[in-house]
Amino acid sequence: MEKNLILIVGLVWLSFFSTSALAQETNTTWPTGDSSEQFHLSPQLLMGQIIPHRHEMQHLIQGQSSGIALQFIRRKNFSWWGMYQKQPITGVELYYSATGNRKQLGDQFALNYIMYRPYGKSKRKLWYGLGLGMAYATKTWNLHENYQAPVISTHLNACLTLHAHYPIFQTQKTDWLLGLRMTHMSNGSFQLPNLGTNNFQLSLQYQPRLILRKKPVNIIDILPGFQRTRFFSFTFAGGFKETFQPLGKKYPVCNFQFTYAKNINWRHRISFGADYLYQPALKKLWDKYKGIQATPSQCMQAGVAIGYQSIFGFTTFSIQQGYYLYSPWMENGRFYHRLSIRRNFGMNYNGKKGFIYAGLFTHWAKADHIEVGCGFDL
Repeated sequence: MEKNLILIVGLVWLSFFSTSALAQETNTTWPTGDSSEQFHLSPQLLMGQIIPHRHEMQHLIQGQSSGIALQFIRRKNFSWWGMYQKQPITGVELYYSATGNRKQLGDQFALNYIMYRPYGKSKRKLWYGLGLGMAYATKTWNLHENYQAPVISTHLNACLTLHAHYPIFQTQKTDWLLGLRMTHMSNGSFQLPNLGTNNFQLSLQYQPRLILRKKPVNIIDILPGFQRTRFFSFTFAGGFKETFQPLGKKYPVCNFQFTYAKNINWRHRISFGADYLYQPALKKLWDKYKGIQATPSQCMQAGVAIGYQSIFGFTTFSIQQGYYLYSPWMENGRFYHRLSIRRNFGMNYNGKKGFIYAGLFTHWAKADHIEVGCGFDL
């Protein structure tokens, strides 16, 4: 079945390429590249494998993954935040991939918001991108029918995509790009088991050459507060975490963050912060594994973190590496990690210093919980 799917996708790809090449040969009046800011359909052929990042997954990797992604993308000639990002390519992606083990891992679908930035000054630039969205897995862990696949227990999951590709062949109006992408699916321990999947795949993509118009741009703008060179922010977030499967009880998680951020340039920041977490789920773990009736202080954790932030106007992506200064529960080690996104409110609102926030709290490649909350800049 997977070989048939690959053959069909390959024929569609070849047909699309032949049609594009024929159109280009018969119409020599087209200008070089595209600068209309319109959306374009860009297909992507994928081939790779799910990487078993935990030993519990080793027996599930039985073949290669294959799939296709359809991206609807455009490149605006100018936006005030894009000026610092070399006017990135943005759009929406529809993703499908067979996992190589359809019986136990099934197939994966996703809908992502995608963004690519160029790197380098030559005409052939490396493009590196980030995608965030929601994913659907056709197979989940099941105590009766699929008990040997303790990977993902919910059909609906969060999706994170990292992608880098480089044009290996170019014409006046098209780019053919070869790249490497990682597509991660996880439910953030909302329901166990949740090892998540990391699908590493080679990509071959057809894309119009999205060229910027060359014209002078005059800007008169007032930068919002969160674009200052340095500032403090306070974040309050919460989530839910399951302790034991099947149908284990879900416990709330409370998290306070205090962060100092300093600009490296208009695109990047470095941050330093302090965290406080209260996790009632730890009381259950103390009782189950240690036979101890835990006190509230034994369910608390506090740490410090250093991070990197990438700025896209009102939106900021952040990666943090943390270290517990206080954590009576040490089964997960001293280190923790956080992937997060925040969106500041517009300048026309009274709450212009406020923002909404979502994050994934992990211990290395193992998700601990998903956080959702809000905050404000001091």
